[in-house]
Amino acid sequence: MALARNGGLPGATANRLTERIRSLGYIANLVNAGSALSEVLDLIVTAVCQRSSWSSSAIMAADQSEGHSVLVARYDPLFVSRNRSPDRWTLSTSPIRSVLADRRPMVIDDAQADDSLPAYRQEAIERDYRTVVLLPFSTVDELGRGLVLSVHAHQKRSVDEEEIAFLETVALLASLAVERAHRRRLDAQQNERLQTSLDIHHIAMEQVLTSEDLGRFADLAARYLKLPFLLVDLTTNKLQAGGGAVSLPEVKQRDFFRVLARHVREAKLGQFDTMDHVAAVPGGGGHSHQAIIEPCIASGSVLGGIVLLTKGRPLEAAEALTALELRTALTILLLRRRIWFEARAETHSEYFSRLFAADWRDPAAMLARAQHLDIPLEEPARLAGMRLPPSSDGRDRLWNDITHAVNRELDRVLPGGTAFQDGSSLIIFMPERQSGRRGAVKVLDNALREVEWITQAKATACLGETCRQLDDYPPARHRVAALLGLAERMARTGIVDSQDFGPLGHLIALTDSDGLRGFVQETIGRIQQMERDTDGPWLETLHQYFAHNNRQQATADALGIHVTTLRYRLKRLSEQFALDLSDQDTRLTLEFALRIHRLLGSR
Repeated sequence: MALARNGGLPGATANRLTERIRSLGYIANLVNAGSALSEVLDLIVTAVCQRSSWSSSAIMAADQSEGHSVLVARYDPLFVSRNRSPDRWTLSTSPIRSVLADRRPMVIDDAQADDSLPAYRQEAIERDYRTVVLLPFSTVDELGRGLVLSVHAHQKRSVDEEEIAFLETVALLASLAVERAHRRRLDAQQNERLQTSLDIHHIAMEQVLTSEDLGRFADLAARYLKLPFLLVDLTTNKLQAGGGAVSLPEVKQRDFFRVLARHVREAKLGQFDTMDHVAAVPGGGGHSHQAIIEPCIASGSVLGGIVLLTKGRPLEAAEALTALELRTALTILLLRRRIWFEARAETHSEYFSRLFAADWRDPAAMLARAQHLDIPLEEPARLAGMRLPPSSDGRDRLWNDITHAVNRELDRVLPGGTAFQDGSSLIIFMPERQSGRRGAVKVLDNALREVEWITQAKATACLGETCRQLDDYPPARHRVAALLGLAERMARTGIVDSQDFGPLGHLIALTDSDGLRGFVQETIGRIQQMERDTDGPWLETLHQYFAHNNRQQATADALGIHVTTLRYRLKRLSEQFALDLSDQDTRLTLEFALRIHRLLGSR
């Protein structure tokens, strides 16, 4: 046998190897050509036949979900048929299932004589091929289907290891073509998502900077979010449905809003990749649903949020990116509203502080300023006050939310009203209108419920008398403060009135509390000091004595002491402070001081 000069191989073998290398190089060029995947695969099955002794070739995909093997590419120039050639076969009768499972080549010596695969045998007879080699791809197509390369010969032939190696290399190059197509498709999708995201960003930002209409924003979001959603607006306590989410009747929507608002406040800021549970969903008949809840946060404050009703499925990358852009735009929309509320409350607070301090000389100028601020001071109006209990966790942290909640209620039912923080109290200005005191009490009651929902604590409120001119407001503010102070000391919540504390409480509400404290100090101050020095119940003894109409036995029983002990205490008080307890004026003065002391507190 003659040997080749290079490498010592026989001439025929060297020539065949050279041709194989050239064939593989040609196929590699096809892989890198950058054409569409279907075109590249067609070129590969053509090249493997034109540059080898195989007469036909095909690439098949295994569609496990449908139970079929599907033709992807084919080269068979010698086959002629008037009937349309089939392009899919039952997967259970196809050898590609075993090839993909074993991940190794399969050689069928004579497909026309192999009874184990009847359908495949039928095709072999129809297309007149015998020896077949099937090789698995190392990748899947864009639908996740496994791929197999097959080559066919019209005559029976032997397949050696060299031929298998050549075909495996062809299958590997074809796999690289598929992977390359995947990367190009993913890059194109990524670029499309980024462009879409930029488009959404520009459109959404343009809308929220020109309009604060939550309904219009929901319509915009529905164009890009292909699933139902709910927009929660904590700046106005509104709920907006979109994308096919069913709205609730107003009577139910209020309760459901509070459920969603709690979820939004407790949700963590994320990337729309966390599934949270919602207790009740609109249109769900009370059934629970899975939802992705993302809050809109600015300066550490939760302004609202987006609730995506996903039916339990996670968002795709493009959907999450779209939702993030819409959340950013919604945050800006809500922030604009929040800033407007805060600016209004701050401006109104400054104006009323000056009004309460009577720091003005020209009533006309004050009324003109009020008109500019949309405060109808020319109408009869009432002042109301609200205060949280000292134990409330939200006393300092949630004053802005409380102010917003009350202002929202005023905007809804009493236009022209306003609420603002003044010291430790929330002061509410309420135009009188036609409903009078009854309407004002109803508004105040609704505001208390809003505050209780926000702070999870019961607040105290009081309603002042009608103010008809500017000079009525400073004393009205004083009476509101006095009543709130009384209510706080007596641990009263809800709406209180001076009559709730009796005639003396009404007097205290109308009187300068500093003057009353001076009277108490002058009358019983020395008895208070002796009580602190001796740790004796001297004030309580006097209080019970007067409460039981100076009857010693009844007083002793109320104090739980012997009547002799009571007589000793009364005698010591009389001698120590020169008190004539038999004198009616003395008893009246002491009893009055004791009652004021109890109402105002011990300070």
